[in-house]
Amino acid sequence: MHRFNHFQPVSRELMIKISILKTMMYCGVLWGLYHQGWAIKSDQDGHVFPFWLNGVQAHRYAKAHWKNYTPRKITPKDFHESLLPTLTRLQVEPALFNSSHRKFKLSTQQMQHFFFMPHQATATA
Repeated sequence: MHRFNHFQPVSRELMIKISILKTMMYCGVLWGLYHQGWAIKSDQDGHVFPFWLNGVQAHRYAKAHWKNYTPRKITPKDFHESLLPTLTRLQVEPALFNSSHRKFKLSTQQMQHFFFMPHQATATA
């Protein structure tokens, strides 16, 4: 049996990211903001595609920042046919926003893995 003599404290930021990832894997539905196209936001590192785990948070953000945009579910079809090619081509990073406007950036491959795996898009073969 192995014994641990020293423990390294886990940073608060890492714990938040782990908690978000666990929630993401179980929620099953994502929301973006839409008005004649999906909303894309600029930040200090470039451009991000904001998304939320629930429509209420997306609505609050739109009301405060993008009044013409409305929350819209991101379906697997939307993701694969529209978002993934566009985000990849424009080098836009997906970013999960929460109610306090903190964001957690993912790559398009991570977003696909956590939310839109091929087995989710097709129920039976």
